[in-house]
Amino acid sequence: MTHLPELPAEPRHSSGGAGGVARADTPPWHRQKVKIPKRVWGSRHYAPGAVAFHAQVTALAQRTAGCTAGVAVLAHFMGTSKRTAERYLAELAAPGPDGVPELVTVRRTGPDGDGDTALRRTRGCARGEHFAYVPVLAAKSLRPPLFVLYCALTYATATRTPAAAAELADVLGVTERSARRMVGELEALGWITVHRRADVHGRHAYDVHDHPLHPVVEQPPRPDTDGGSGADTIGGSLAIKEDTGLTDESTTQPGGAFRRRRDDRKWVATPVDTLGNRAPATFRSAPRPPYTGPQLTLSPRVWAVLAPVHDLLPGVNTYMVRRIAREIGHQLDSGIYAEDIHDQLQRLRAWTPPEELRDPGRWILGAALPVRSRCGRTGCHWGFLAHTGAPCKACAEIAEARTRERLRTAHPPHLGSHHCTECERPARVPLPAGLCLTCRPA
Repeated sequence: MTHLPELPAEPRHSSGGAGGVARADTPPWHRQKVKIPKRVWGSRHYAPGAVAFHAQVTALAQRTAGCTAGVAVLAHFMGTSKRTAERYLAELAAPGPDGVPELVTVRRTGPDGDGDTALRRTRGCARGEHFAYVPVLAAKSLRPPLFVLYCALTYATATRTPAAAAELADVLGVTERSARRMVGELEALGWITVHRRADVHGRHAYDVHDHPLHPVVEQPPRPDTDGGSGADTIGGSLAIKEDTGLTDESTTQPGGAFRRRRDDRKWVATPVDTLGNRAPATFRSAPRPPYTGPQLTLSPRVWAVLAPVHDLLPGVNTYMVRRIAREIGHQLDSGIYAEDIHDQLQRLRAWTPPEELRDPGRWILGAALPVRSRCGRTGCHWGFLAHTGAPCKACAEIAEARTRERLRTAHPPHLGSHHCTECERPARVPLPAGLCLTCRPA
């Protein structure tokens, strides 16, 4: 077994917590450990990214000053965008399954009256409540689904609970095959050691480590395409040669002005008489020849994902097929497994009546591929849990809460007009004893 080289002495932090947090792969003092309740990582109510942010806020809240980092700072600590951080923090701040939020945010104002960064704290573990005791380094260096798996294996190891692939898949909301692949990926990263068939009933035994046993080779950065049309790292386009007629100082006027060619009067077009006649053949464009190039082909990984809808693709035009292929490729590159997209297409195809598939291309691109849900969980699609098809309880609770709020704020129903029984004078509200103030005895 290989080990990391001896690290330098750990700096002292009298205030505790994560201290001056930077990137997760450099400081050795990121091995601070925090408690994450099982209700957060094991209930599938929160997205894996929200679980990782819960660990980060919990670590920062252990300082004397508490967690006073802003949203942009938290996003920098976790290596995500500010918009992603806001979404995960809002998910933690929303009422949980028991009606209590996991994250409390206290707005603050400085002595000079200017606003200060908010103070955030997470909901702690009650006495006797189950939790996973994990290092903050795992939350920073592992992608969110692997971090949830790491929490589950840490809890199973601490409580000496045998963990099968089916049980891990239920916690993660994926198939057993995906769970086995994620365990292998976590082992390859050095965070766990798997003793195969060494536990009771032939199950695997796991050793969970507080830090990876071997350094992980970093992947090269993806090409930056924000500055141009080409995938290069300098923000330019695909052109490698310049047009000297446009960039050469000897041929370009100062200020970038253009000059009409007719100003020198050396060339004048011959007038053409088109009254009552068609334009000469010189001015008519020739018909475009039909396309004879290679036909559209799909990569093997995209074709395998589209297996449940192969019979619908002949009725989809080339433009929509290209958009569908790009969307699938984007999801595969962003970390979504091909089996999950395949199962999603197969499940929604079985749920959709054939008479509703009037436009197969728009149905595949707009209804099947994008993952949408009210609760924001990655395992929920249109209010149903992935792979099982069971209704999502979180979405049902959100819909019920919205209905109650709509009924609470709605205008009260009109109960009809009321009249005085003595003088028949109309009234908007019910009258005591059926009499108005005039007819009511003193």
